Amino acid sequence: MTQAVRKRGGVSLTVTLATSISALLLVAVLSVLFIGLWSGAKNTRELLQQQASMILATTSDKVRTHLQPARNQVSLLGQLIAAGEVDPVRRDRLIDMFKGGLSAAPQLNSVLYFDHAYQGTGLARSDTGFTEILRDYSSDQKVKDNIGKALRDGRGSWGEPIWLPNIKKTLLNYRAPVIYPGGKTGLLVASVTVSELSSYLGNLDPGIGSNVFILHDQDKVLAHPNLAGLRGGNRNENDPLPSLAETGDPVLAAFWQPEKRFPLDIAAGSDLQGHVLGLFDDEYIFIYRDLPGYASKPWKVGTYFRSSEVDTEFRRLLWAALAGLITLLVALAGAVWLGRKIAQPVVDTALAASRIGQLDISDTPRLAGSAFRELNDQAIAFNTMLEGLKWFETYVPKKLVRRLISQDAEQFTTSVERDVTVMFTDIVGYSGLSEGIAAEQVAKLLNQHFGLLAGCIEAEDGTVDKFIGDSVMAFWGAPDHYADHADRAVRAAQAIERALDEDNKARITAGEQEIKIRIGLHSGPVTVGNIGAPGRVNYTIIGDNVNLAQRLEQLGKQFTTDPSLNRSVTTLLSAATADQLTSKHDLEDLGDQTVRGRNGKIRVYRL
Repeated sequence: MTQAVRKRGGVSLTVTLATSISALLLVAVLSVLFIGLWSGAKNTRELLQQQASMILATTSDKVRTHLQPARNQVSLLGQLIAAGEVDPVRRDRLIDMFKGGLSAAPQLNSVLYFDHAYQGTGLARSDTGFTEILRDYSSDQKVKDNIGKALRDGRGSWGEPIWLPNIKKTLLNYRAPVIYPGGKTGLLVASVTVSELSSYLGNLDPGIGSNVFILHDQDKVLAHPNLAGLRGGNRNENDPLPSLAETGDPVLAAFWQPEKRFPLDIAAGSDLQGHVLGLFDDEYIFIYRDLPGYASKPWKVGTYFRSSEVDTEFRRLLWAALAGLITLLVALAGAVWLGRKIAQPVVDTALAASRIGQLDISDTPRLAGSAFRELNDQAIAFNTMLEGLKWFETYVPKKLVRRLISQDAEQFTTSVERDVTVMFTDIVGYSGLSEGIAAEQVAKLLNQHFGLLAGCIEAEDGTVDKFIGDSVMAFWGAPDHYADHADRAVRAAQAIERALDEDNKARITAGEQEIKIRIGLHSGPVTVGNIGAPGRVNYTIIGDNVNLAQRLEQLGKQFTTDPSLNRSVTTLLSAATADQLTSKHDLEDLGDQTVRGRNGKIRVYRL
């Protein structure tokens, strides 16, 4: 009896553990579910807003891209006329210029120039090609008033939308005054069609945020998917754009409806605006932003979607959360492992890309392959790019590129006059040195020689401009300003002589002929900047002072035959360079010398 009581007495450990674990799990699940639903609903709405924001940003960029050619054409033609490169009196010349602009930008409908006497010269697009416009507008008071207003504004601006009945299209025009030689003024006008914007909106992928629209002022619609492909309609010169009600979109037609209108909670700091509107037994969420710069009042780019669409997303989130709870523990361990596997190639790519950004291409490692196809494709593409860049960097002066990158782009893309010191080098007796040597050996010799010289030049912050045969051209004072550019050039020449002496010792030991060179140095103003064809430019210097440095190097031939001077380098420098030296150097005055290609003589020194 006692034993039986003992068996039935107390609390079952199995039941206790099952109950306790079940209770703890129930609390945990309910807590996770509540937090998941709350944060999920919040995140879903934020993601929907982000999606709408991305669509609006893309649409805004599309508008700017569509309209920018008008501004570009007016700006370019205005500069050419103002600079006197295009004579506005030559109407045939203007027509040719306009034809090129219209051909390059299909969204441009016409380009028109009005001179000071209201004579219009232009070119308009038509169904059969282009139509020339040669017309006297001096008796058209409306045109004269518009021209006068634009000229008084004194700057480029966008006009209000206009309707052209002959082509049944609404246009936007950009106009800017032009002052050409003689002080006379004119006006350039370029017009752009807006119908393509509706076509673009109509081609957006269906889904949340795809009901995009562009409003002009409060009640006029510049673009809407329902307007895509429409031509004309009931438009006229006084009413070039449809109203909200004329788009055939009853939701957009109620955009400004005050009834059942509630503000939308938008994240702080965002330029988005929004409201919720109760319509047709449903709620619609409108999100929009201003697009300024194209009219007296900002345009509005916006989108809308049903609130029920958000609820659908929320229900999907609930089911996903419930399913996720079942596999939470397993998925967590798998996610950690998988995340590391996926993230590591991305981290490696970022680190490698950072090295490339610093132009450390030669030391950038190849990326390892991945079991994931996209990441493996990324690694293959990156490694292919890396191999190409390694070849590319052999043709690009890496140190120069780093210095240019560190400066403002306009400082080196625009050619300027700069006071610099120029160096030219040349191997003495190169023809005899390379005679009888295989081409591969000649290339190896030059590469080693150029590497030695370039190292000495760049050590003094010089810019290696180019290699010409067996010669090197370099300069100091650009792109970086150096007040002591002459001293840097002289120190580089001295370093070259020391390096060449050491190299010659090794060559003699190896039974090879020693190398001697001539160096010419000259200081003075030159033109520095990007020089070349549109598809290929060099950051270089040009000018008579560049030529003089090369002439000094050639003059060195007269001073290398002195048997008492058994030196590997003969350096001649002009008085212009010597006068700019701020530190003491051992210079031999060679007197006034005649230099080929120069009138008169110049003072020359030997280092």
